[in-house]
Amino acid sequence: MMLSHWAPSAMLAIGFLTSITGATSKFLYTPTAYAVGNAPQETSLVQASPNGPFILSPSSPVLTLDYGEDVAGIPYFQVESGSGQIAVKYSEPFDGLNSPYSDGLWDFVNDLMNTFRTETFNITGPGRVQASLLQGGQRWQSVTLLTNNTIAFSKTGFLPTVELNPVESLPGKFRSSNSNYSDIWDLGARVVQVACFDAGSQPASWNVTTDGALIPGQQPALCPHGFGQSNYSLSFMTKIVRGGVGWRVLSTDIRYGPYLVLTSNYPDQTKFLNTNHSLVPPNSLVVVNGSNLITQPNLPVSGVKQYPLSLTILEDVWHNITTVSTSSALEVYVNGTLGASIPMNGSGTWGFGPFQDQLAYVKDVVVTASNGTILYQNNFLSQDTLAEYAAHSNWGTVCADGGKRDRSVWIGDFAHTARTIAATTYRLDYIRGTLETALACQLQSGEHSGIISTQAQLGADPANGPLLFPAPYRITDYQLFFLLTLGDYYRMTNDLGFLRQYWGQTLKLVSRMGSYIDPQSGLLGKSYDNKYFTASNKLNGTVPSALMALSLRQLIPAAEALQDTASAASFAATYKGLSDAINSLLWNPEKGAYGISVSEPDDYSLFAMAFTIRAGIANETQVQAMVSSLESLWLGVGYKDATNSGNSTTTRMSPNSQGFLLEALLIANKTYGTLSLGPVSKLLRTFWPNMLSTSHYYSGSTWEYEYPDGSPGIGLFTSLAHPWGSAPTYLLTEYVLGIRAADPGYSKWYFEPLLEGLDLDSASGTLPTPYGEIVASWEVKNGTVRLSITAPPGTSGTIRARELVGEWVVNGVTYVLNGTYPVRGSGKVSLVGRM
Repeated sequence: MMLSHWAPSAMLAIGFLTSITGATSKFLYTPTAYAVGNAPQETSLVQASPNGPFILSPSSPVLTLDYGEDVAGIPYFQVESGSGQIAVKYSEPFDGLNSPYSDGLWDFVNDLMNTFRTETFNITGPGRVQASLLQGGQRWQSVTLLTNNTIAFSKTGFLPTVELNPVESLPGKFRSSNSNYSDIWDLGARVVQVACFDAGSQPASWNVTTDGALIPGQQPALCPHGFGQSNYSLSFMTKIVRGGVGWRVLSTDIRYGPYLVLTSNYPDQTKFLNTNHSLVPPNSLVVVNGSNLITQPNLPVSGVKQYPLSLTILEDVWHNITTVSTSSALEVYVNGTLGASIPMNGSGTWGFGPFQDQLAYVKDVVVTASNGTILYQNNFLSQDTLAEYAAHSNWGTVCADGGKRDRSVWIGDFAHTARTIAATTYRLDYIRGTLETALACQLQSGEHSGIISTQAQLGADPANGPLLFPAPYRITDYQLFFLLTLGDYYRMTNDLGFLRQYWGQTLKLVSRMGSYIDPQSGLLGKSYDNKYFTASNKLNGTVPSALMALSLRQLIPAAEALQDTASAASFAATYKGLSDAINSLLWNPEKGAYGISVSEPDDYSLFAMAFTIRAGIANETQVQAMVSSLESLWLGVGYKDATNSGNSTTTRMSPNSQGFLLEALLIANKTYGTLSLGPVSKLLRTFWPNMLSTSHYYSGSTWEYEYPDGSPGIGLFTSLAHPWGSAPTYLLTEYVLGIRAADPGYSKWYFEPLLEGLDLDSASGTLPTPYGEIVASWEVKNGTVRLSITAPPGTSGTIRARELVGEWVVNGVTYVLNGTYPVRGSGKVSLVGRM
């Protein structure tokens, strides 16, 4: 098959290099504090003025900038005077400033940001200097003078690519008598602003020009048309602007395989003083069979080889590069001369991305089979190339996994994010856009038809999704998290128009997931990839089966509202079958818990507790037993994921799984009066507070993981702006303040405050709904309870609490209540009584 892309396109890239088109530019993110000295400084910083000046000199060559919390955008410097070279680092934790590559790099995707967390700039005089690529999340920045000059900056900061509004200005609000709870709520309210993006706000990472694609140093972007290919020749033209050019051949879908970098002769006019000549010497071909020449924290890199060339590789002239893959070697030709024969082979696609601080044009790409057949050609003059190589600005209004890293649409990690959005920013378009992005890549035919993308890339053409299979579809139970979130969205919004638009696709996914139910066990078994994140990839497991049961139960009201009674009945029958199988095969009475899987009946997990309780699969006795068994999972500052997770100092503690557990414990308390608030209080007192401003690692957002000592759980690599850790935000609103939906969209609501068990005296807040705001508060003082709620027109609700018994004064009138009080219509209702 020959694929040709020579025709020009009307599609335009949004923003590149000095352009900030598409960026959120209502304001600039500037540092709150700074220090100048001989090394990065965490303490003794002084308040930063919006207009500087920040002066670097040979005697004080290092500028430390603290933004107070994570910000995101395109780095810029307003130079007041001077010239020279500067090296810049970006990091979420301060410790990254003392690491050679800061808290990066990001090996596996480019995700419309700089792969590297360090970059170099050449300052030639007064004016604005701006980076090519954005940095997606950082609190700290250092600027180090490399030359024997003095440079003064009047401003430095980031041109925003996300909109970070003060928490107090958001539609949703929460405050309580425990300031930690309030501050934990704020973490979630902010993280969904760091990791969610308006359409077009993340600029393209390549710039297509009349000279071809201008590509700055980044993880190579891959062509979707070359997977499975081997024994081919890749030929292209390149003009090096600075430093060198990089490309891949025989690459796997996770960007692993031969990566080749051709370096220039490093002319004085463009060379950077901090270039690592021992790694990338001039006039050389540098090769590694891996992810990159250097790698992210915690991962080793080895096998980098340098091949000196007899040629002088000049910058600003065109060179022809040909890489021939055979069954035994790669042969690389530069301008027709063999530069190296490298003992590497394999199969996979090709891609382009220079190394750190390099910049090069690429054009006239041709891939030829060993028999001479042209497999692919692209002159790189069409804007269509951006979408083909996932380098286009982001198509949709979406949320990613994190700010600085994992900037893909991981739909399985979105469940907490969606509910946090609804409780805080109320940007429902982010929820819809993320769900639509996953559906846009749904497989429409073949043996895997119905499954959706679980890891959509921000800048990719959705039509290319099937070409990338299985990479962006991996992890079977992430398909189920999509269904769970869709059900949550319906419950929160009653948006039947959205459900109706995508109902056919939803049913295709449900049907495909149903085909994975093992007819012998009645549990989820073999699937398209046999990967179940929530069950350590075990088949016939508790959690995937419970998650499917819960997801279908959530969609029953949607099916009924759409008058699809057949689907509603089918969902109910599948729910019952899965529930019965879980209780029959996986409940372990000796452990007081559900086993992880049929093959691991004696180990149990947080996920199993969380989803069997939330799905209503576990009865009261089982719930009480599981709560009692929790203590064996406690490790350091929180609960480890499972009994088989180990007890080392580097065991990862997940706020994702503990967030699902937190809701299950609150449900257990509400439903059965189970003594589950102790573990809730324990988590809110010892796990999430490690993320607050008192922490050395504070970012203003929730984290990806913690270690048992409360520090970030993957070291520098940890994402410190990860919405999957934000569950307390929506749970404090829903279960502690107590505003919940009785009917989809809050046309009917419950106000059920949690007055006892968490050592709180008061809570107040606002929950946005399709009808308007619900404003509520409660206070307990000297035995007197005061409840207040103001609901919008068109709604009605019920106030209920165990303490709402006996004489209560409602809007000045005394009533004898028996646990509930009905509210019809809008307006403020106040209740006063005694506990």
